[in-house]
Amino acid sequence: MYRAAPRGLCSHAFVPMVLALLVLLGCNRPAPRGPCSLEGPIGTICGFENPEDIEYLPAEGIVVVSDLRMWSGKAPGGGFLSAFIPGGTEVWKIWPLGAPTDARTDPSLGDPSCAGSPTPGAFYPHGIVATPRGETSLLYVVAHAGPTGGREAVEVFEISGRGKKAVATWKACIPTPGHVLGNDAAVAPDGEIIVSNYQPTGSEWHAVRSVLFRQITGDVMAWKPGRGWRRLEGSAARQPNGVAVSPDGKNVFYSETGSGRVFRIPREGEGESIFVQVGGNPDNLSWTPRGTLLVTTHTGGAAFLLCANGRLPCRTSWEVHEINSEKMTERLVLSHRGDLLGAVSSALELGDRMYLGSVFSDRIGVVAVAR
Repeated sequence: MYRAAPRGLCSHAFVPMVLALLVLLGCNRPAPRGPCSLEGPIGTICGFENPEDIEYLPAEGIVVVSDLRMWSGKAPGGGFLSAFIPGGTEVWKIWPLGAPTDARTDPSLGDPSCAGSPTPGAFYPHGIVATPRGETSLLYVVAHAGPTGGREAVEVFEISGRGKKAVATWKACIPTPGHVLGNDAAVAPDGEIIVSNYQPTGSEWHAVRSVLFRQITGDVMAWKPGRGWRRLEGSAARQPNGVAVSPDGKNVFYSETGSGRVFRIPREGEGESIFVQVGGNPDNLSWTPRGTLLVTTHTGGAAFLLCANGRLPCRTSWEVHEINSEKMTERLVLSHRGDLLGAVSSALELGDRMYLGSVFSDRIGVVAVAR
């Protein structure tokens, strides 16, 4: 996902300062973390590799996790999708399994030109979102190419069965257009798929320029069968990241990592753009049972880039904010310095627990929800 910086950037005066700061911060390697436990202020569940996003599938009774597997330091190969049952700690892989059920093509669910299921060793899942489909669920996965190949696309899976018997079957894909590095996805009531176009390449210099120079890196895009891709009006942003769609389909929400803001814009371009400031570098969005949005935000500054470059275990600080989607106001829900769990990228409220994805980690977090 991250590639070498373009040579032209080396002439900018800010580059030596940023590099010096990163070197200074990276002198001491953090101590390894201990085993996972549900005890303490932030419980943890192990068994993941870069768990970036988490999604609950009520029909199947499982939580699905995207294991991006780009910074795990383990054997070469692609990422995967894993699952666990809410309240439990047993984690298992649901795709790929090398089984006949791994792929059964249904072109009606994606772009008919899709070249077939992704190569397991070159599949790097990022943002995920699920929608019900009869007795099953459709899982949309923003996936990346990696060192071993692959493609930039939204991969579509059908999830069937319940609990440990749940099966993930690849059905279709929707390749993103050139120079689009997707991040997160959401699905409108009419089936239109919303994707954040984070930046044109995986270079981390986009992040530096987005923050320091306020450079626009992307926008929010939408895809529908028969219409293809379109760019949402008024969505040009500095690293648009997490996305969500209002239940009525009228509004799209997205976090802007480069500015610390979360925006609400009309999906069809009629109406005003409104934002709320949460600070830090906001990441994924998720709906709560109350109809509010949770957003995670990274508050560790440049130290986050060190984790992306191999300084692990990652101990960067983070927060979770709750946003009133009607009034566009926010309140701080959770703040942590990162010693127990760093670089939290997603938050999912489920019953009396909140599950926390941690993009550079081997574990996710679990905290009690205050009532």
